[in-house]
Amino acid sequence: MSDLRTFIEAVRTKRRADVVDVDREVQPKFETAAIVAKLEERGRSPLLVFRNVAGCEHTVVTNVCGSMGRLALALGCSVGEVSATFAARAETPLAPRTVDSGPCQDVALRGDDVDLGVLPSMTYHLDDAQEPYLTAAIVLARDPETGKTNLSYHRMMIAGRNRTGILMEKGKHLDGIFAKYVARGEDMPVAVIVGVHPLVALGTLYSGSADVEEYDVIGGLLQEALDVVPCVSQPGLSVPAGAELVLEGVVTHDERMREGPFGEFTGYGTGLAQTPVFKVSAMTHRHDFLFQDIISGHMEHLVLSMPAIEHRTRKTAQSVAKTFVDLALPAPLTAVVSIDKADDDEPRRLIEAMLAADIYAKHVIVVDADVDPADLRQVMAAVALQTQADRKVHILADQQGTPLDPSCRNEDGRSAKMGIDATRSLAPARSVTRNRLPAELLASIDIKEFKAKRPS
Repeated sequence: MSDLRTFIEAVRTKRRADVVDVDREVQPKFETAAIVAKLEERGRSPLLVFRNVAGCEHTVVTNVCGSMGRLALALGCSVGEVSATFAARAETPLAPRTVDSGPCQDVALRGDDVDLGVLPSMTYHLDDAQEPYLTAAIVLARDPETGKTNLSYHRMMIAGRNRTGILMEKGKHLDGIFAKYVARGEDMPVAVIVGVHPLVALGTLYSGSADVEEYDVIGGLLQEALDVVPCVSQPGLSVPAGAELVLEGVVTHDERMREGPFGEFTGYGTGLAQTPVFKVSAMTHRHDFLFQDIISGHMEHLVLSMPAIEHRTRKTAQSVAKTFVDLALPAPLTAVVSIDKADDDEPRRLIEAMLAADIYAKHVIVVDADVDPADLRQVMAAVALQTQADRKVHILADQQGTPLDPSCRNEDGRSAKMGIDATRSLAPARSVTRNRLPAELLASIDIKEFKAKRPS
């Protein structure tokens, strides 16, 4: 079974230095986050197993996907092959296999027996809400019209024994599914899955059309069907049989609650929001379940999403620019794309398509094929030397962005977006040439000839 426990054991066996067991008592408020921050300051990002979290009987596991090395281990490839391997397997989906039972339902609590207070009260930043959060929560829902399922990550603020807030960003698939239930005057059945193998997490983050089911992508990544088991109180939904913890219930169509503030992957908190309410009808879990946590704004939060974001961005760019060469994602909400352009209008077309394709696309810079998009010195030189702001900087006002962007004025996520064409004109207004040397002369020079002589 491909589950969280088998992966942790694989890391212990094959990347021994990547696992740190912490046996002393740690506080769920700030301390686990501080430990991760301190390790990152020293260039370390191990998988952490906290066996003694104050106020909680369960082991907390965090930073599971906090390095590309561990993602490579999960995929069975080298670090340099992670992006290509993810892309190839995601395009060969495999449907899940329904089984009668699984360890995720070793213990099943319903109704008044449900108490989210048994979970660790995780708090990460000084300005965060006092209420604890679920940060590694994968939400499963089914479209009431198409019957397709959707998996996606959402932060959930615990607000009582059996209720949480749930942040759903406008423009994403779950928000669209929820809107259909609201229009019908119905609550949305969901299952919340916590504690999974990294490839389940990577597949959940896959971004395609609403017709693509993430369970099928997960099967492709695993190269075998994922075992799923029907929920105990929401039989129309099935969850990974090997999950550590599952919460079942509904997101109510007519109720909102105050949620936040919460420090996000950007490194900033974005204040209070009004979010829908998740009411828990059942809680199932393994015996002695592991509580998986993602410490917001740190390495795991960024690394885990990179293969899926890069795959989505690359597909969008390739669909528009047939002269696409490469891309880099140097900062949140930002992409740099290199093309061997066929005409001077191609960068504008690419910019507009990419900014419209996703709420997380805010800034796009297009450079020539001889510029390395991952080298910011080369990129900024191209911007400085090839861009006239009145002609080649494109501003799109009032676009759908993400409310997690701290520069957005309010929680609806409406945002201005910008594209910069930093490519050389194919028909320059005046004669401009790049500095060059004779290629033959450069090839003939032996650098070994030019060594400093030692003093005699």
